[in-house]
Amino acid sequence: MKTKFDWSALLLTILLIVVVREFSVWLMSLFGHPELGNLIGLGLLLIGLILVRRFGVIPLRMIDANAYLMRESALAFLPVAGGSILMLIVMGKEIPLFLFVMVFSTLVPLWVYAKLAKRWL
Repeated sequence: MKTKFDWSALLLTILLIVVVREFSVWLMSLFGHPELGNLIGLGLLLIGLILVRRFGVIPLRMIDANAYLMRESALAFLPVAGGSILMLIVMGKEIPLFLFVMVFSTLVPLWVYAKLAKRWL
């Protein structure tokens, strides 16, 4: 049996994300760096979530709406993947150097993190 979806919680969640993001872009544009708005908005949402979890309870309907958004937004990364493939095609002879930098900048921090986690845990 399919249950009824809570559209008001979904719209409230989307509204919260959009308002915090737009506020952050506006705030960062006052400092001359509107490109940092998304990062600051993410930080504000994280701080807000930590405060709500510390002093209260997140409503279950908001958690369900967030889970729904996360499931459905996975397809939003397809245009990014297509764009990166086109960029790799254009790079031509620079691909080996690019792949070396990508592997090196990914594996070394993961290796260091694994060593630190093994030591501290």
